[in-house]
Amino acid sequence: MTTSSPSAAPLNGRDLLRSNGLAVEGPILWGRPVTGGSPGVFVVELPAPQPKVSIDANAIRQWLERAPDLRLDGKRPSVAELQSRLASFWLPGQPILYIGSSQKSVTARLAAMFKTQLGERRPQSAGYWLKTLHDLNKARIWWAPTPDPELYEDTLIEQFQKSVGALPFAVLATPSGQRHEHGITAPLHDSEAGRPVKVTKVTVLPDANEEEMAASSSPARGGAPRPTRPASLRTPRSTPRKTVPKPMATVGPSAIETVVVRRSSKNAAASRASSVPTHVTAEGLAALQAELDELANRRRPEVISRIKAARELGDLSENADYEAARKEQSFLEGRVQQIEQMIKSAVIIETEGTGSVVVLGSTVVIETDRHGEETFTIVGSAEADAAAGKISYTSPIGRALMGRRAGETVRVQVPAGTLDYTVTKVR
Repeated sequence: MTTSSPSAAPLNGRDLLRSNGLAVEGPILWGRPVTGGSPGVFVVELPAPQPKVSIDANAIRQWLERAPDLRLDGKRPSVAELQSRLASFWLPGQPILYIGSSQKSVTARLAAMFKTQLGERRPQSAGYWLKTLHDLNKARIWWAPTPDPELYEDTLIEQFQKSVGALPFAVLATPSGQRHEHGITAPLHDSEAGRPVKVTKVTVLPDANEEEMAASSSPARGGAPRPTRPASLRTPRSTPRKTVPKPMATVGPSAIETVVVRRSSKNAAASRASSVPTHVTAEGLAALQAELDELANRRRPEVISRIKAARELGDLSENADYEAARKEQSFLEGRVQQIEQMIKSAVIIETEGTGSVVVLGSTVVIETDRHGEETFTIVGSAEADAAAGKISYTSPIGRALMGRRAGETVRVQVPAGTLDYTVTKVR
């Protein structure tokens, strides 16, 4: 853990912002409304350096209650242990506690931070270590409008770190990838995250959405006819549902059942994505973990080095190398967060002995009039790879095949028309 140098002069928010040519506004006490709705950067600081930190034990206790999965060095900590770890990052000679920014509105960002309870992810968990301080009501905020807040946030934090030798107390990660090595995991409660479970069978109904498909898992395997959806899975709706044709009864290999694939808006699909578990095979989960390791431990340091090298060239406003590196970093960090969420909500698909009924993990041999014989493996959307014969159970074909047996034929209605698939083998 790094601490401030004893010889480092105290930095204050106003001077730090002014030294970068910004028009400073403030100060205003923590919790008070900030005027102005433009993008910008802001600094949270105490009126003067505080030699000894006062971590609020009640705040820590409530934090632990709200974040049941929180761990310190892999173990569930006591209040005193968590207090001690936070205190080890205190900078006794520096009043600045946090440096942040907002691409849309500093006013809205701070209002959301004020509102968010310690341990909760929403509406805005940035700087959540601030909420552990007993004297936070004494803190004040300086801010400055700027059309490039992320650039200035990174610059201000880097300037602070060079002068002090450490990150500000409540800055846990910077836009360029620097982090507090605090040993705390799962610090924020997320009620939408799925818990890993073992899936043995998932039955998909013609008009099921992704939430209903995730909820329709059954411990039964093979032998039983494809079940109809129980009343407990029917979601109450405030608006009338569009009428969906009922499937025809399947009597034998020659019978054809019409499967209507219901499409949803992009916004609705994005909303469901965070609440639906990520179905992956053990092999797929290992691939995600390998990709995360590659991005976080090799690519991220390389991009950070490129950004630092570009900064040393001077003026950033016309620096193409800097802009390219920042864009790559933005994409990389987005992918890292996506993979971390997928791993966190991973549901391992059982791939051996799936029986005679098509379920997640099944390999299905089908015949079509257009393409002849094809082989598909039914996987989660995270693993889908059409070129490798892996199709998602949420895709039109995947939905149609789920719950089927050898000999059954289904007709899938898609935007491009209809396709008939006859299942010849399930393994």
